[in-house]
Amino acid sequence: MLPKNLILVRHGQSEGNVAQHASRRGDNQFFTPEFRERHSSSFHLTEKGIIQATYAGLWLRKNIPFPLGRFYVSDYVRAMETAAYLELAGAGWRREFHLRERDMALMDNITEEEKRERYALEVEEWEKHSFFSTPAGGGESVAQLCMRLKTTMLTHWARECPNDNVIVVCHGRVIRGFQVEIEGLLPEDFLRLINSKQPWDKMRNGQIVWYTRFDPWTGEEHPHIVAVRIVCPWDLIGGDYGWRRIERKTWSNEELLSEAAKR
Repeated sequence: MLPKNLILVRHGQSEGNVAQHASRRGDNQFFTPEFRERHSSSFHLTEKGIIQATYAGLWLRKNIPFPLGRFYVSDYVRAMETAAYLELAGAGWRREFHLRERDMALMDNITEEEKRERYALEVEEWEKHSFFSTPAGGGESVAQLCMRLKTTMLTHWARECPNDNVIVVCHGRVIRGFQVEIEGLLPEDFLRLINSKQPWDKMRNGQIVWYTRFDPWTGEEHPHIVAVRIVCPWDLIGGDYGWRRIERKTWSNEELLSEAAKR
């Protein structure tokens, strides 16, 4: 049984986010020789990232009506900084390497142009099916990332924290992996999420994804996660998308055959 409440927070904007976003626009100015020599785990928050983390902390302190019993954070610098800037009273953070970002191997910390020039086959496979493709050099597919999270953190929380309220500061792709596992999503659901233009489907820096076993409409406690709330605290215009009930689909024999016939 997973925790009563599981609150996932994506780290604020980092140096790596700035460099990669610029590179996608054809601007590689941030990829200096010094920058290239660093492992992505060492990237710090930008000033904007600190502000995003601060907003997330303000929202959590104002809107979480229960004490947090367990505090977990990825061992990457940007996640640890974000956790500290949340300024949660009484926090005792557990640094977990299992919460690290998806392993991109040889495709980590290089420009978009270099990815396409050096690893054209891997880029083609990613564009063909982003859930199953593996980065060049033996990195993780999204499917492997999901398995890592299921066999480590989710198993750990189910065993040790079923009666706790847990907060986790980690990474965008890691939170996507948790979404897949907790909500029982399929590869096609993952593809829909990452390609969606809807704001509530995006995974922005400083965003909060709150899972609960308590029905938000009735207050009834369940033995499994029943609802999720997605909030982007620094988006003051409309960053709180409210609660959504989690529906785990099943298929009849006929529906399975119909689905198989489409492929």
